[in-house]
Amino acid sequence: MRRVCSIAALVVLGAVGAQGAHAGTPAHCAKALPQAPFGLPAPVVATTNCGLYGLEPTGGVVYEGPWKSPVPRGMSWSPLDLSWSGFSNGHIVIGRGQRLLWRSHDRYRGTHPGNIGEVVLGRRKLAFTYYTNFRRPPYLYLAGYKTRERRVGLAETPLVFTRGGELVTGQDRAKGALLLRDGRGRLERRLAAHAADVEPDRSTGSLVFRIRDRVLVFDGGRVRQLAYLPDVSITGSPWLELVGGLVAVSDQRGLVVLRYDGSVFASTALPARPASADRISSSIIANPAGTAVAFTTTSGNTAYGSHGTETVYELAAGQSQARPLFSEELDFRICERMAWLAWQGTWLLYADSEEHAAAIDSSAESAPVELSAVIAGLPGFVADGDGRFDVAWG
Repeated sequence: MRRVCSIAALVVLGAVGAQGAHAGTPAHCAKALPQAPFGLPAPVVATTNCGLYGLEPTGGVVYEGPWKSPVPRGMSWSPLDLSWSGFSNGHIVIGRGQRLLWRSHDRYRGTHPGNIGEVVLGRRKLAFTYYTNFRRPPYLYLAGYKTRERRVGLAETPLVFTRGGELVTGQDRAKGALLLRDGRGRLERRLAAHAADVEPDRSTGSLVFRIRDRVLVFDGGRVRQLAYLPDVSITGSPWLELVGGLVAVSDQRGLVVLRYDGSVFASTALPARPASADRISSSIIANPAGTAVAFTTTSGNTAYGSHGTETVYELAAGQSQARPLFSEELDFRICERMAWLAWQGTWLLYADSEEHAAAIDSSAESAPVELSAVIAGLPGFVADGDGRFDVAWG
């Protein structure tokens, strides 16, 4: 979940960061604003308790209005794709952004947002879990976007729809078991047992997971092996994530990025002599061209209020050593510490949970642009993690 949260703020603000000035602006939110540093390649939107502020390449700062939820109020939602679920007059409602996609035929007695578990949106169907009682396992439901829901299973979590319209689920009672159901919800077969680090790729209808030292993929047809981890020098406790059509596997000492055919896109050793909590500290993100990935690592993080640095790296296709681009010195937060990155052409926007931010040119043609001071001077900024702090390309 830490990696998911690390990009959530960027996705959400990207969806709402282009608002105009707000007519009912509180006086303290539109007071004299600081000047932004020059050199940004594009506007940056920073959010504080007051709302959204645009930092312009020309040095101007503009108040763009209060933060607004990108989904209907009262709904439980995912910042990754803005999908949401909730209740309306006892009916389950599911949508994306401000658009309602489906409304249940039946009414349900438990109408707390938490009664709805995982929601998966496919091209023609959707699946979700519903808890009648939080002390009991949830029921699995399947529905077409224009048809009523059908209960098809118990204690199963929907993961991904394949391109052929089948549904892959995780069996809650059998730890790590992956099941395949057909388009009508009927059980076809078990795909794997004891699967860990399960990562659904909903853009391709695939599923990547790990069984001990093997990384495997289910592409809708069969399960096949992508890598045997000792062969790619991953021997510690592994971490697996999807990166824009690639598969990244890391431990505390190294990172390897794989293509779906099992070939190595790039790999790198991570900084030597890590402290107890040092490892990759952000999501690994691919650039728009798909020719490189970026990530951050920490140095000196013990998870107990330590002092150290966080470094932004770029790893290009075919390389065997990542290139450091930028370092930030900071006092690490003890709980829920993270960093996040976003590409804009050759530039990277970096931010962390300690309220630092910077724009970094990966081509090294321009110097990094520090944004921490100007954001700290914005109305509504609250230090030490007690206020809203989000940064995104505008």
